[in-house]
Amino acid sequence: MEHFPAVCCFGGEPFLDFHTNSTIDPTDWSADLVEDPTNSVDLNVGISNLTKSFAKIGINVISQCQIFNVTFNDLADQTLFDTYKARFLCRCPIGFSGQSCEIHPIAPTLPPISLPLVSKNPLYSPTDPMVMLIVVAAVVLSLMAVLAMVSDFEDI
Repeated sequence: MEHFPAVCCFGGEPFLDFHTNSTIDPTDWSADLVEDPTNSVDLNVGISNLTKSFAKIGINVISQCQIFNVTFNDLADQTLFDTYKARFLCRCPIGFSGQSCEIHPIAPTLPPISLPLVSKNPLYSPTDPMVMLIVVAAVVLSLMAVLAMVSDFEDI
């Protein structure tokens, strides 16, 4: 079976993109971290172009990225990968984007703003305290009436 290199920078992790709604179980393939990419001839051929293109934007693939050796567990899953022309992309950490998480935002991102716990609707007027008093009194009177009926029923 073939080996596929996946390069993810700044803490990104590989995932399989099928370009469709089809999914493949993540246990059907494995992405092993390559500890020393200079010793892997198969992967060096696949990442040499990435190394050159990343160098143009100031990223050193060896020090800032992780290289994964992706393999499938069986030939059927690899055939599915080839049939759909799928590819391995990276799930990027917050603040990074791109196929390999290589793109930094140029402007600093602001932290999220916390929302108030209570929103105030300008069209909503607060309830009148007198109305609330009448509602509470009606509830108490109805409970007293129910209790009185239960006690009368027990007497029979």
